[in-house]
Amino acid sequence: MAADELVVHTMEVQRALNETLVTLGGAESGLRGFLLTSSEAFLIPHQEAAELLPRQLARLRELVSDNPAQVANVEAFAPLIEQRLAGIDMALAAHRAGQREQAIAALQRSGLPKLNDIRARIESATQQEQALLIERQNSAADLRDRFTSAVVVMLFACGVLAVFALVSVRRYVATVHESRLRLSFLNAELEQRVQARTEELAKAAEEANRERARAESLLTDVNHRVGNNLALVSSFLTMQQRAVKNPDAARALNAARMRVQAIASAHRKLRLGADFATVKVNEVLGAVLEDISAGLPPGDLIRIQCQVEPLEINARDAVSLGVLTSELVMNAVKHAFAPGESGEVSVVLSHGSNSIPVLEVVDDGVGWHDKHSQETGGLGAKIIDMVARQFGGRPERSARFHDGTAASGQRPGTRIRVSLAKLQIMHAT
Repeated sequence: MAADELVVHTMEVQRALNETLVTLGGAESGLRGFLLTSSEAFLIPHQEAAELLPRQLARLRELVSDNPAQVANVEAFAPLIEQRLAGIDMALAAHRAGQREQAIAALQRSGLPKLNDIRARIESATQQEQALLIERQNSAADLRDRFTSAVVVMLFACGVLAVFALVSVRRYVATVHESRLRLSFLNAELEQRVQARTEELAKAAEEANRERARAESLLTDVNHRVGNNLALVSSFLTMQQRAVKNPDAARALNAARMRVQAIASAHRKLRLGADFATVKVNEVLGAVLEDISAGLPPGDLIRIQCQVEPLEINARDAVSLGVLTSELVMNAVKHAFAPGESGEVSVVLSHGSNSIPVLEVVDDGVGWHDKHSQETGGLGAKIIDMVARQFGGRPERSARFHDGTAASGQRPGTRIRVSLAKLQIMHAT
């Protein structure tokens, strides 16, 4: 089979593998949508998968029939796909029988691990196909090199015979001709080496760019998946909060949900920079504050403002800074305003004195009182103190206005200031 035909064949195998994985993923997504909404419309991908997957597996077996290793791979994950389809049917049957919680539990317990196993096996088959293509291309290149060498040797031999044929007539001309042939051969060899080296460098650069793009895609995908998983945990906490009857337990679950949601928001906005180690702090904190605003009760009159400079920080500090900001804002929303009262909470992150970053959360509520200094036993206060110490600072609370500067009728408000001495601001390169 020619090299270009091998490329087409490999692309067909990879396309068939991807189509199989996409079809199964659609069935999984449809099942989740049906379990969450009970809408039959979500089952369309599952119904299509039941028809498509047997044909797709048969196509895969036909494509890899000349490769025993790939045949073994297909025969390894084909039963897993059939088992997963059977598991989906069982989950649907349980849901329709009124056993929705058991169906969801079965999905969480075995669905994702099995789907990951199938995906890993399909990726392994794809990598083997790519390795086979590289091996065959190398064999073809080696054959071409040997053929070229044979041609060169034959040409050289012909030249030598011509020289010996003319040596008796014009020895001097033969000598000059032989020297020219040798010089031409050396130039051709030198050009060939230069061209080969150039091609090697181009391939190495292309491979490095591909690996960089792949690493960036994997990091983004990991952060997004972590954020989605935490958002799912937040949804579970919301469901549990609605189910409990004890008001204290409901408040505790809501607080836990908000903290998980803050971490999820930070992870979903971890768009790493070119060095894969930095993020823009305004994107991370903006996402956290947007989720807090969206999570306020309907009709709530409290506005949350964000004034954060687009500074680049280490990605490892982004989530901790998001948690600290979330706790300070939620503490202001909870304590600064009476129920039904309007107000505003502002978050400011900028360079302070000596170029040390400073985080300020300011509200226009009832204001800070000395008696509040005794209220340090809450979990939120402990989290604020712990994360502030992690950044080399501590929360400093004061009134929003200095003495005598508040206008008549204005509430004193509260200003919480945290110096982030250990937060390293990265400079763009």
